Amino acid sequence: MTTSDQIQTLPSLTVETDSRASFTSDALDAGALCALSIRAMQAAAAALSGPASAQLVSISHDVTGKPFEGGSAAIDSRTDRQTRTLIFMGAELSSAAGLHIRSTAIFRLDAA
Repeated sequence: MTTSDQIQTLPSLTVETDSRASFTSDALDAGALCALSIRAMQAAAAALSGPASAQLVSISHDVTGKPFEGGSAAIDSRTDRQTRTLIFMGAELSSAAGLHIRSTAIFRLDAA
């Protein structure tokens, strides 16, 4: 069976604080929402890493099944734990419709 996947252009992400980012877009599928969650967590990890480089080494997404029909949404990131070489993070992407994606990630800190 051959399928045709529609490629979606990701909207620009506005980083409001070290732990919050937002965007406005037309309807997006779960894959696009997961990609935006990764970008928001990368920005948060970069802010925490100082002169070191934060490299994504593991990511997991839980999709709630609630469709994103368009409008504004926010991604709130949190640091669960940080060691000298790793950052363990989580994030939730939500809109007025509710929670869409919950993500967890591990970033490796490489010396500058």
